[in-house]
Amino acid sequence: MSTFAAEYGPLVDGYEGDQIVSNSGFARDSGIGGCSDQYLHDGIDLPDLPLFYTRAQPNHSWGSREMVDTIVDASRHLRWLMPEADPLTIGDISSQRGGFLSGHKSHRGGIDADIGIYHQGGRQDPRGFSIAGPAEFDVERNWMLISTLLDTGRVDMILLDRAHIARLRAYTVRTGLLTEFEADQVFPSEGTRESWENVGIVRHAPNHADHIHLRVLCADGSKA
Repeated sequence: MSTFAAEYGPLVDGYEGDQIVSNSGFARDSGIGGCSDQYLHDGIDLPDLPLFYTRAQPNHSWGSREMVDTIVDASRHLRWLMPEADPLTIGDISSQRGGFLSGHKSHRGGIDADIGIYHQGGRQDPRGFSIAGPAEFDVERNWMLISTLLDTGRVDMILLDRAHIARLRAYTVRTGLLTEFEADQVFPSEGTRESWENVGIVRHAPNHADHIHLRVLCADGSKA
């Protein structure tokens, strides 16, 4: 659990009262087992909750139960922690049936989602993503976003530009939020085995200076 979560309380569980619709037309039970990164079976349409997030691509907002739970839980918790900040901007997840999604190599199985990063002052662009330079990247709020996602226990990996990762790592160590050892676990060096095999880590990917790419685990905690 991060320092932020320990100080401010637990994640908000569930989303009672929201209508969750699966692509089979029936309410979906949380299954146990593995999942695919190539297709989406019985996915869930991310509910429209504008107080917590904006769906920039509503037609591509279908995800696994684990993905939907992660986004809803984390966004609600962030709203509680940072009521002055903008709602998250959620980009592509998957199409209703999964499979190839234009502009992406992944986003096929409902376990990948693009999420906007915070610019200074907790600002997000509800229309899409925009690159944050060194002076624009809100390191404190972006660490809150990432640590809240990690605290769900459902994160396989988070992809982000290496320059932003360096800022986050320096911030967490300098402020005492993470020890050097803990920072090495969350932000493993590029090319190490841990950056691919471990879960709950943040690693570099090109073209991710304006958003984070979240990949969640399967229902049984395994990687897809």
